[in-house]
Amino acid sequence: MRFRDRRHAGALLAEALKPLGLERPVVLGIPRGGVVVADEVARRLGGELDVVLVRKVGAPGNPEFALGAVGERGELVLKPYALQYADQSYLEREAARQKEVIRKRAERYRRVRPKVPLQGRDVVLVDDGIATGATMEAALSVVLAEEPRRVVVAVPVASPEAVERLKDRAEVVALSTPPDFAAVGAYYLDFGEVTDEEVEALLLQWAA
Repeated sequence: MRFRDRRHAGALLAEALKPLGLERPVVLGIPRGGVVVADEVARRLGGELDVVLVRKVGAPGNPEFALGAVGERGELVLKPYALQYADQSYLEREAARQKEVIRKRAERYRRVRPKVPLQGRDVVLVDDGIATGATMEAALSVVLAEEPRRVVVAVPVASPEAVERLKDRAEVVALSTPPDFAAVGAYYLDFGEVTDEEVEALLLQWAA
């Protein structure tokens, strides 16, 4: 399955989520691309949009290869193989660097739209795709700590391995789980970069 763009993916994802009967869900997008998908889902489900702030901890010399991820509360989630590719001091340095990125993003985004409380709410956690699953696992840790009523991880495309792991912790809706999974962008015709300004503009619409 290939999607025209993130909006198209969000529309299809919303249709797949409708049968779950979610009650005015908080739809959390992972910045930046996931926020565009989440915005479409929130509008079609009658929910509300917010962001969950997490960052990938990449391997030395290969930042796209996730060794783990760090969440908004500062928690570091490492993959089982992380220490095969980097030592502890590197992981701590890189996690600290990513926490600083999160701090700056939180400063920008929360100024536009204050954080939506999640306790007792139905929550849909959205990204534009899942490769290793490290970023989504970190996001899930952040969300579960707030004691929502129900959590659904929803993505247009994901690796089968990541979906199986995530199913142990939440409901998962993935439109496509190709066995020969490649990079997330391979499943979109238009996978252009999303800017902080675009994310802020979307949050501002929901804050109004």
